[in-house]
Amino acid sequence: MIITGRTKVLALFGNPVAHSLSPQMHAGWIADHKLDAVYVALPLEAKTADATMKALKGVGFHGANVTVPFKDAAAAAADWQDEAALDLGAANMLQWHDGDLFAANTDAPGFVAALDEQAPDWKARVKRALVIGAGGAAKAIAYGLAKAGVAHIDIVNRSVARGAETATAVAPSAHSVAARPWSELGAAFAEADLIVNATTLGMVGKDRAEWPMDQAKDGAIVADAVYAPLETDLLRLARARGLDVVDGLAMLIHQGALSFQRWFEIAPDTKKARERLMAILGARMKLIGLTGSIGMGKSATAQMFRDEGVRVYDADAAVHAIYEKGGAAVAPVEAAFPGVVVNGAIDRTLLSKAVLDDAEALKKLEGIVHPLIAQLQLNFLSEARAAGADLVVLDIPLLFEKGGDKRVDSIVVVSAPADVQRERVLARPGMSPEKFEAILAKQTPDAEKRERAHHVIETGQGFDHARAQVRSVLDALRKS
Repeated sequence: MIITGRTKVLALFGNPVAHSLSPQMHAGWIADHKLDAVYVALPLEAKTADATMKALKGVGFHGANVTVPFKDAAAAAADWQDEAALDLGAANMLQWHDGDLFAANTDAPGFVAALDEQAPDWKARVKRALVIGAGGAAKAIAYGLAKAGVAHIDIVNRSVARGAETATAVAPSAHSVAARPWSELGAAFAEADLIVNATTLGMVGKDRAEWPMDQAKDGAIVADAVYAPLETDLLRLARARGLDVVDGLAMLIHQGALSFQRWFEIAPDTKKARERLMAILGARMKLIGLTGSIGMGKSATAQMFRDEGVRVYDADAAVHAIYEKGGAAVAPVEAAFPGVVVNGAIDRTLLSKAVLDDAEALKKLEGIVHPLIAQLQLNFLSEARAAGADLVVLDIPLLFEKGGDKRVDSIVVVSAPADVQRERVLARPGMSPEKFEAILAKQTPDAEKRERAHHVIETGQGFDHARAQVRSVLDALRKS
C-alpha cells in the first residue's frame, strides 16, 4: 500500500502489543472494503502514554484500539467518552475528530456480542455469573453482563482488594455484585451459570491454573478471554464436561468490529475475520529478535539466517526504503521539516540537524516515521505468514533500547570480545575512538544484552564458527 496524506492511520496502543491479532483482523477488513487506511501495532511508554494519545491527531491518526496497561489512561486523555468508558474509567477505543479525542469501551458490548454468537440462549440461562480477574477486561466483562441484566455477578481475584475495586466500579450498573477471595473459586464455580476467565492464565507464555471444573454445575456456560491458544485448559475441561463454551477470539473480533464500525461507519464481516484469524492461530509464527552492539557482526549473522532459508526483516533497510526517492516518508517529512529533502530523497544529515537537541521536533518525526515503519514490518510478517514460515528474524539494532524485546518470542544477541569489536569498528572509514565511545554510551552494554538474551551468537572465532551456532539456534527454536 502507498501511504498518502489522505490515508487514515489506525493503531493498537499497549505494551506489549506484538502478540495481538488486531492488526491482521483490521487489515483484513480494510482490504475487504478497499479503504485507504492502515492499522499498526505501536507500543507506548507509560510515562508519555496520555500525552501521546492526545497529540496524535496532528500527525494523521484517525483512530486506535487500546490494550493493557493503558485503558484507564485512554479514558482520561479523551475530551468525551461513551457511557461505558465514562462509567468504568477505561477505554479500549479512541477516535480523533475535529480536534477532539473520543473514547469508548467496546470490550463490554463486544463480550456480550460474543455470547450472543456462541451461546445465543445465554440470557435465558444465566442468572448468576462468575468473572475471574480484576483487570480492565474483567471490569468490562462484568459491566457488560450487568447492563445485559444478569442478576448477580461474583468477582474472584487473587488480590481481594483489587477484586473489591472492580466490584465497586461495576456496582452502580449491577443488580448485585460481590468480590470473593481466590479460596472460594470452587464454590463460585459451583454456583455460576456463566464462568468467565478474564485473566492471562492459560495464555501462551503465561501461568496456568488448576480450574475446579468438576465443581461446575451441569448446563453452565464457560468463556475465556484468552485466544492464544484458542483451546485453553479452561475450555478443554469445559468441553470434556459437555458444557457450552465461548472462546476468546469471539470477544476480540466483536470488540474490534464495533471499533471498526465507529471509525468507518461500516459493519465488517465478523465471520470472515474469524476464518482469517483461525488460519493464523493454526500455524503461529515465532518472532526472533536479532540484535547486537556496533561491530559485533550482526549484519553478517543476519545473512547467515537468510542463507538457512529464514526470512529476515531489516529495520535499517526499512528506514532507507521510506527515506529514498519516492519513499513514503519523503513528502510528510519535507512538510514538517522544510529543506531536508535533496533530489527527491531525505538527506539524513540535514534531518539529524533539524531534530538535534529538540525533543518536540524528534517527537514529530517519530510520529511520521514510526507508523510507516510499523506498516512495512506488518507487511513483512503478513507475507511470511502467508508463505507458511514457522519463524522469522527481526533484525533490530536497538532492540532493548527501544523496547523491541517485549514484542518478540525469543532474543538472539550477536557478540564478540571487546578487543575484536574495537578493532572492527575503528577500521571503518571516518570512525574515531571518541565517536566509537559516544556510540557505545547510547547502547545497552554487551554484558547486559548477553544476560537478557535467550541465545548468543559468538562471532569472535570466525564466521564459520558463528554459522554453526546459527544452525544450532535454529534447531533449538524449532524444537521449543
